[in-house]
Amino acid sequence: MQITIDTLSNLELELYEYAESLNGNMDHRDKQLQEEGIFDQYRNLHKSYLDLFLNAKDEETKLEILKRLIFLNWYAQVEPSCYTGIQDLDNAVVFESYSILNEYLINHKTDQEFTWMLSYYSGWDFTILPFSELSLDALTKFVKEADHTVLASPIKHLPKGSMNNRGQMGIYWISCSVEED
Repeated sequence: MQITIDTLSNLELELYEYAESLNGNMDHRDKQLQEEGIFDQYRNLHKSYLDLFLNAKDEETKLEILKRLIFLNWYAQVEPSCYTGIQDLDNAVVFESYSILNEYLINHKTDQEFTWMLSYYSGWDFTILPFSELSLDALTKFVKEADHTVLASPIKHLPKGSMNNRGQMGIYWISCSVEED
């Protein structure tokens, strides 16, 4: 089977839906996710996004994949794993995706959507700076200069359906009301 952004998105939604379907307290849910291999599957999915990025030719597809990688890097740090199915992502994959993002920032290859997403994530600088401060100057500068006084996403900023089929990133941003009604 050929790995595409759509196959990864579908797998991501399956893993998320499984995590969402669990009952019990946080520890019980974490134990179930561990026993069912969901954390391992998510770690592999994260790596698959990076592999797909490295093999993609289309710049628009690469940008979308990078958005998802950076979201997952951030989300794994700020949300409890028992609700997301994401735990202990491979630090090498996280760093490589941040290295790519650093190059995108240097070369002005991010779009408006990615810029506000990254500004939002930068409010939780502890999720990015440990990876960027020693060698990724453009990313470090972006995170440190982002306006942290307002942690809000743009409300009703995108057309309805803009976040469909975009994995947990899409689910998250829909829950933040970034799409028009």
